[in-house]
Amino acid sequence: MNSSITVNDRENITVTGVNSVDMITEGEVCVFTEKGDLVIKGSCLEADEFDPASGILRINGRVDSLCYKTEKRHLPDNLITKLFR
Repeated sequence: MNSSITVNDRENITVTGVNSVDMITEGEVCVFTEKGDLVIKGSCLEADEFDPASGILRINGRVDSLCYKTEKRHLPDNLITKLFR
């Protein structure tokens, strides 16, 4: 499944490729997509529509940022080596 994000006038967002919705608050929306965990931050955010069958999520509200989270956080090898000397 392909994934895309469309933002119109910084107030309407359509996200495709959504597997599930983790959290929706007025200031933050977290979803699991085909391409990774997506965090949308803003104000007055609300889910307008979510269709799990098609994977389409529509959100209304002011968008301040969109960010994909990485699940695994790696410390540089040299830092780990220094810690365990």
